[in-house]
Amino acid sequence: MKIHKYVLILFLLVLPSVGCTSTNFARISNNEHLPKSESVVIPISSGDSDLVYERIGVAFVFGNDTLTEKMINKLMRDQAVEVGADAIIFAKYKDIETDKYFESYGSAFVDLDWAKKQGTGNWLMKGKPVGAGLAVSYKASQNSINNSNPNEEEN
Repeated sequence: MKIHKYVLILFLLVLPSVGCTSTNFARISNNEHLPKSESVVIPISSGDSDLVYERIGVAFVFGNDTLTEKMINKLMRDQAVEVGADAIIFAKYKDIETDKYFESYGSAFVDLDWAKKQGTGNWLMKGKPVGAGLAVSYKASQNSINNSNPNEEEN
């Protein structure tokens, strides 16, 4: 009986932090990318990437200040895997203005209201935005394409 009491207490402590989050993905690209395997590592960076990439969309996490950066990253990675992203760049945490983030790193040409209609997830936001990141798909560079061409003669 004592074990059940501890399980109930733990459940009641964890429930508020889990129940107060929502994730949303605002798609930018019309190109479809196959979902990644759950085991694929999706790197998250607060800066830009040196590689050539296509912007797939913006992953948003809404919740309260009790969410840690690790929890936010997990939620953003889950979204990135679903849309076939290779990485998340320009990751930001806490005090995020969704419109400004989307226009700065998402697309200045796409309206956030349009993105909400095209996006996935629950746009009935639970809490305030506590995490955002730009999901990208890396493109093969022209040099790597030329280097992998078996018909090309070496000089």
